Formats: sequence, C-alpha cells, structure tokens
Amino acid sequence: MHRSGRASSRNPRGFATRTLVVIASVAGCSADDPPAGPTTTAAPPSTEFSTSPPPPTTTAPTTTVAPSTARLEPAPTDAATYAAEFTTAELTMRDTPADADTVADAGRRYQLLLRSLADVPELDEAVLAAVDPTVRPTLERIVRARQFLQARNAADPTPSEPPPTLPAWTIVEPEPTDTLRALYDEAERLTGVPWYWLAAIHLQETRMGRVVGVSSAGAVGPMQFLPSTWAECCTGDPTVARDAIIGAATYLAQSGGPADMQAAVHQYNPNDGYVAVVTAYAENLRDVPALYAGYHAFQVFSSTSAGTVRLPVGYAETQPIDAATYLSDHPEDAA
Repeated sequence: MHRSGRASSRNPRGFATRTLVVIASVAGCSADDPPAGPTTTAAPPSTEFSTSPPPPTTTAPTTTVAPSTARLEPAPTDAATYAAEFTTAELTMRDTPADADTVADAGRRYQLLLRSLADVPELDEAVLAAVDPTVRPTLERIVRARQFLQARNAADPTPSEPPPTLPAWTIVEPEPTDTLRALYDEAERLTGVPWYWLAAIHLQETRMGRVVGVSSAGAVGPMQFLPSTWAECCTGDPTVARDAIIGAATYLAQSGGPADMQAAVHQYNPNDGYVAVVTAYAENLRDVPALYAGYHAFQVFSSTSAGTVRLPVGYAETQPIDAATYLSDHPEDAA
C-alpha cells in the first residue's frame, strides 16, 4: 500500500490499498496497494497492499515459506470470460451453505479477477454489461472505485515508481471469520458504527490482520493507528484485534460516524481514493453480508519494480528485501 510520509496527529494512517486488483481490493480495491494519504499515488484499487519507499538498507531474503497452494491462475482475455468467472466466484461467495474452503477459494479468485481487470480497464463496461444481474451492483461499486483511483493517478503530475524491495512485514493467518465478526458487532454495539464499515477498513488496512508490520508513517496494528492518535482516542493495545477494532469504531464515532460515515472514514484516512474503496466494500457487505467470508480470504500483494508479488502466510522479514531475489526463489508468488 502506498502511504505518504506525512502523518497527521488526527489520522491513524495505516496501510492503504492499491489499484491493481481491484480495487484492491477495492478488492483488490484496493485494490492492490491501498491509498495512503493526500499525496499518495495508489494504483487503481484492487485489494492489495503496496509498499512505500523503503529505508536505504536492504537485506537478502530470509523468509522460508512453503509453496502456496492457491494458484495464481491465468487471467481471462475477453469480457465474456471475465463476466462468467466473476459471476461464478461471487455466487459461490454468497452460497452460505458452501463449505469454508470453497468460499475462500472463490474469494481469492474474485480478488485475482479484480486485479487483472484493473490492467485492462477498456473491458470494464463490457464485463459489467455481461455479468449476472444479481452480481452487477456489488462488482460495479468496486470497479467504479477503481476507475476513480485510476483517473486520479493518471492526473498526478509526479507519479511514484514502485520500490525494488519487499516490505519488512510478517504475513499471518487472520482471525477466523466468526471471531472477527463478533468483534465488529461488539464495536457496533458500543459506538453505533456499523460492523460492515469496520470490516471494510480492516480489509483495506491489513487484509483483516494478515499484515503485521509498521507503515511508513509509523502506524501499527490491524487497524493501523499512529501511537499518538491512539493515545488521544483509545484505550488498550492497538496491536490487539479487539482493542484495535473497538478503537477504530471509537475514532470513527468521534469523527462523524455513524451519521456521516464517509466524512468519518475521510478523517480516518484523508484520501479520497481510500474513502471510495472502503465505501464500496462497506456498502457491498451492508447489502450482501454473505460476501464477508469471501473478502476475508483476500491475499496480500506488494508492487515492486521487479513486478507484483504475492506475500503468502509465512513471509517474515525484519528489513526490506530485494524483490527480484525473492521472486527468483519463489516464482509461484509472481503475480
């Protein structure tokens, strides 16, 4: 995720999403690399993270990870195939009786489709026209958020180049869906901020807790708080999921939520692209709560000058590492 180096004392400034996948998150809306701040130059939202300029020193990769079992399957080449795959993936994600592994696989495939579609935006309208009518509203929100980011990035007179390194992060399994949903619901009871806004921010910031690391601005924890902001608004430990989620809800309530959630999210991260992506996912979860388990399965990606890299569970680095070397050792993670 791209994060600007400036940090406001009123902004938790966490990891943002990129626009490769897109949305990166925006489903990729992230996209892939989350927008970070007013000066951020995030890619179209997919749901991935991208890195900020790293410290000057780097080290050789030390991560030892097992080959990922989730294949990065080839992207479709035409609108009809995209539409068919998006339809299949989302309807599977909505199928609550489906087993958890099937839903997670569908979520990962949906994210990869968002990422690849962001690279061929000329297919957007044809894909939206061809997708199943029940799926179009949720997909369209993500695509429109990514288009917004792409237009903003295209207008940026000084776009940033991706770094040659991968970030000093640890990638872990997130808390189970039921555990996190209970925390979102508890935070909603305490503050009035709807659970789906908290889930969308959690998704955008750290892929629901997969990313353990410090942002370029110094933000920490699953909801990415600056220590100074945390001290002003919240109690407990910002690196603990329950405290962080309740803290985020508290901060949003102090910033205009739940009456004006877009204003509150903008206070959380004053970046219009970030707000667009988070809003797309939040509204999708509001309208189709069953999508939550699929979004929960989204993976972590990092943009580098050597290419986009999937960071699997087990990736663990204390210093930025050379991306090209990592890809040579882990070709299965080339995205």
